[in-house]
Order: sequence, then C-alpha cells, then structure tokens
Amino acid sequence: MDVKPLVVENLTIHYYTLEGIVKAVRNVSFSVEKGESVCLVGESGSGKSTIGLAIVGALPGNARIVSGRILVNGVDVLRLSQKELEKIRGREVSIIFQDPAASFNPLFTIGQILSDVIKYKLNVKDKNELRKLALSALRMVGLPDPERIYNSYPHELSGGMLQRAAIAVALSTKPSVLVADEPTTMLDVTLQAQILDLLQDLRRKLGLALVFITHNLGVAAAICDKILVIYAGSMVEYGPVDEVLTSPLHPYTKRLLECVPRSSARVGRLKYIPGSLPDLRKLPPGCVFAPRCSEVMEVCKSVEPRIVEVKPGHMVACHKYSR
Repeated sequence: MDVKPLVVENLTIHYYTLEGIVKAVRNVSFSVEKGESVCLVGESGSGKSTIGLAIVGALPGNARIVSGRILVNGVDVLRLSQKELEKIRGREVSIIFQDPAASFNPLFTIGQILSDVIKYKLNVKDKNELRKLALSALRMVGLPDPERIYNSYPHELSGGMLQRAAIAVALSTKPSVLVADEPTTMLDVTLQAQILDLLQDLRRKLGLALVFITHNLGVAAAICDKILVIYAGSMVEYGPVDEVLTSPLHPYTKRLLECVPRSSARVGRLKYIPGSLPDLRKLPPGCVFAPRCSEVMEVCKSVEPRIVEVKPGHMVACHKYSR
C-alpha cells in the first residue's frame, strides 16, 4: 500500500502567552496524496499558518503540540529530535511564504543562497555541480536569463521574480510536500495568476503534495483539489473543491462564498460576516461559530458539533447534519 506524502491527524496546538493559553488549532485532520493540492481556507487568525508551520516543524518557541500526528512519508515529524527534523525540513517538506523578500538574506546573491541550500540538504560539494543544480532550479520556475538571476541580489529582482526564486529554493531539494502560505497575497493580479499557474504546473510535473494556505476562495478554486475550511482553529468543512464551492454545507462556508465579489452581479454593498472571531483564550461553549451564525439552533450554544461525512469525501461539523 502506498504511503501518503502527508497525513495530519487530530492536530491540536496551543500558544502559551502572558495573557493566557491561545487554543490556535483544535483536532484538525486531513491528508494529501501525491500530485494533489489541499487548500486551508479561513479568516486571518483562524490557525491556517500555524498548521503550515507545524507541518515543516517551524513553530515558534511558545507553541505546544497538545495532541495529534503529522506524518510526512509515513514518519511522524512530531516525534523526531531536532537533529532528525533538520534532515526532513527542506529535504522532504518545504515552505514558501507570502513575502518573498523575507525569505532571502539581502547580503547574498540568489545563486549563493540556492547553492547553500543544495549543499546542506543534498550534500553536494562540487562547486560546478552546485552551480548546475542551482541554475536548473531557476529554469524550472520559468525565470528568464537564469545566469543573471543567479548573480543578482534579492533587491535587484521584482516581487514576482523573487517569489519564483523562493519557489526555486523550496523545490531545489526535490521535496515531496510543499506548503505555500499565501504566496500570492503581496503580488498584483497578473502576477498572482502566473504564480498559481506555475505551482499547478510544478505540482503535476513533480508529483508534489501541495498544501495551499489562503483566505481567498477564488484562489482556492483555481488551484486546489480539496478545500479544508477552518474557523477559530477548528475544521468546519472538508471536501472536493467543486462540491464545497457549489454545494457548501456549513453556514460559515456559505457566508464566505457570499462575501466573494462577482463580476456578474450589480455592484452594491459588499457583504460581510457580522461579528468577529472569538477570543481563542476563552472559547464559547458549543459551536464556535454560533455567535455569528444566522442558522443557529439552541443545541449549537451548548454542544460542540462533531464532524460527520454527509456525502462521500464531503465532511462538515454542524448540528444540522449530526442529528
């Protein structure tokens, strides 16, 4: 039986702060097949990026994994020592962030940065071979004149070129899992489309298991096979992208879709979801979305809904479907 590149099981993560314990992620589960993409969708502060950082073993020092497993090619990365984790991070699983400039040391050229990553992760020591592999990575992401890019400093590249270079660094070690944390947010619309097309192409060519983090359902529709909708650290809906976007089950997913501007609709007031995310240090009883839900029932205010499979592969955590 083939081992999935990524399996996340019942993941719960807390942040310990001076103000109290922030329950950032609670009982989140999903998996990604080879060549498949799963989108984590939700408002800012919902826990999406925390999950991404946990997958690559890069959580901040005040974070604690309370429970769960993260299997990368069958290995639970949460049970590894720091030394063992270093061997997997950047080699079997990589990450790209929304701000490409923050991914690079401005004192080094793109070529130096790429070569150092390849040297350290793949144990390649021959300088000519390092240069050859670095240039190959730059060509792979469609950068024009890779020789010039190789010798350029980060500040000499545009935002779109720098994001392509960041993708080249992340994929230069041939990982099987790639986490993309809102990689198009800081780019204009044209460049966003180009980066999304690039990631789609690379995912298919390299057989990547892609975890794409976004708050934009339009982006999710363009790049993902499955969508995991997260609210206040909890998974509320999970299923094939077409089903979730055309037949949403959870009230939160429905409200998110209503907030997406449509070119076919007459421009009026933009829709929004009243209220705000709950304080993750003092979560309300019952369903965490109940205070903002237009379909709330009495049971929602006291009993937390369990996630159930309503259709094959389409799951939801809502009392309307768990009765």
